[in-house]
Order: sequence, then structure tokens, then C-alpha cells
Amino acid sequence: MFRKNTSKRNTYSENFSKKHVLKNKNYLTIAIVFFILILASYLTYHNFSSKRIIQSDIDNTTMIESDNSPTVQDINSLSKVESENNLINDNRGVPVLYYHSVSESANNEVIITPDKLRTELKYIKDEGYVTLTLSELKSYLLDNSPIPEKSIVITFDDGYMDNYYNAFPILKDLNMKATIFCITGELDGSYYLSKDAIVEMFNYGIDIQSHTVTHPNLDKMTYDKQLIELIQSKKTLESITGKKVDSIAYPFGNFNNDSVKAAKEAGYTLGFTTKRGLSDREDDPLKLDRIYISSKYDMNTFIEVLNKTKK
Repeated sequence: MFRKNTSKRNTYSENFSKKHVLKNKNYLTIAIVFFILILASYLTYHNFSSKRIIQSDIDNTTMIESDNSPTVQDINSLSKVESENNLINDNRGVPVLYYHSVSESANNEVIITPDKLRTELKYIKDEGYVTLTLSELKSYLLDNSPIPEKSIVITFDDGYMDNYYNAFPILKDLNMKATIFCITGELDGSYYLSKDAIVEMFNYGIDIQSHTVTHPNLDKMTYDKQLIELIQSKKTLESITGKKVDSIAYPFGNFNNDSVKAAKEAGYTLGFTTKRGLSDREDDPLKLDRIYISSKYDMNTFIEVLNKTKK
């Protein structure tokens, strides 16, 4: 029986299969290379875009920071503030102003209207003065501690309730420190300060100090009676604020040697008179000068008194 020879066909099939496989491999290689090229292009583009975005963010940030940077005017203003607040430690004296009542019904010279008080205190602030507490004044006078070049002390005598209603808001608005010398005999909140008002102002930073119990003429009293006035008022205020009271303003400015001796024995370190002058290191610390501010002063007089009062 005749049989066909299939060897050539098989060889052809094998060669065809090999060529087909090789061709497919070439296609796959080309596809892989093409994919790699596309991926590389994408990564290059993405990296370039990211850099542009980052640079844009940096530029925007720089622009924002530039917009918020201080101008020449700002720098000059800061330099002015720093200059005005330069610390000094020479004995040039500190003005200690004293007021009394603050009320719309200003019917005598010891009652000043809130508007007038605000105008005077704002002038002080605008002129670059820095208000001191009595602790800061004491450190300057007794311990040679430095203070701002333009320092001033604001005080109120008697401790009227209107100091809380009318003076306290102004002091807060202007961010100024002050001291109130309180008569302690009737702290009921009707005419004189209430204990709650004292606590609120004290917690804010208003200094609370003594003006005796009954506001007597100390120079007409015996030493023992003076001592009682000074000790009792001190203890009353200390029980309210929880802080040591170490300053006294003599009622009416009237005092004698016994007053100074009693003040020292009672534990006071600063005593304030009504004699016009600046408080300086040459003064007896229990006989410090102050500057009375009458409600009858116009603004020109106020400025003159402030600027021309000397040691």
C-alpha cells in the first residue's frame, strides 16, 4: 500500500510555528518598549508639572509674606515705641498724678467728668508715657531698678464707687495702670467702693492702697490714734485683696512726724503727700510728692502742669 510522505509538511509546520512565535515575541517586545516609553514620558511630565506647582506655591507664599512684611512706616513706628520705652535708671523723678471722683455731675474741682478724664489720660498715652504700679515705683525709688524713660503713676484718692463705674472702663480701654487709695470705713458700694468692685479691679491689675479708715486730719490726732487708723485700714484692704498693702496717701495731705512714724510702724513703705512735685530718690519714701489734677484745669493747663512740674 502506498503511503504519503508527510515529513516535508511536518517540517513546514514546525518552521511556520517557530516563525509565528518569534513574530509574536517581537510584537510583545515592541509593546513593552512602547509602554516603557509612554510611562517614562508620563513620569517626566508629572515631575515637571509638580515642580511648577511647588514653585507656584512658593511664589504665592513669598508674595503673601511680602504683603505682610513690615513697611518702613511700621518699622519707624516700632522704633519710636522702643525709643519711648527705653529704660532709665537716673534720678529724674516720676510724676504721680492724683484725681478724686469721676462723675458727670462735676460740680466742684475734685470731681472730673469721664470725658475729660479720658481726654487727659489719652494725651498721656499718646505722648508715650508708661503707667507704673506702686510696686514698680517702689522698686525704682528704693531698689534702684530701671523704669521706662517716660514713666508716670495715676492715682485716685478716697475710693469712690464712681471710680469703678466711670474711671475703671477708661483705664481698661486705654490699657493703663492706676492706684486707688481707699477710705475703708464704709465699703458698701453706695458712696465708696464695694468689696466686690475692689476685688474685680484688683484682679484686673488696679492697685488698691490705703487712705485711712475715716479720712481724718492725721496731724491733729495723737500718735496712737493715727496708728489705729493706719493699721485698721491696711488690714481691711489686705483681707479683701489678699495682698500686702504698703502705701498710704495722707488725707488732705496733712501729716506730721508722728504720721510718718506711725506709717512706718504699721508696715507702710511709701507715703504720699499733696505737695506738688515729682517723686524721686532724694525724697523720704514716706513723704513723696504728687501732682494734683483739678477738674477746673483746661487742657492747656493740664499739659503745662504735667510738663513743667519739677523735682
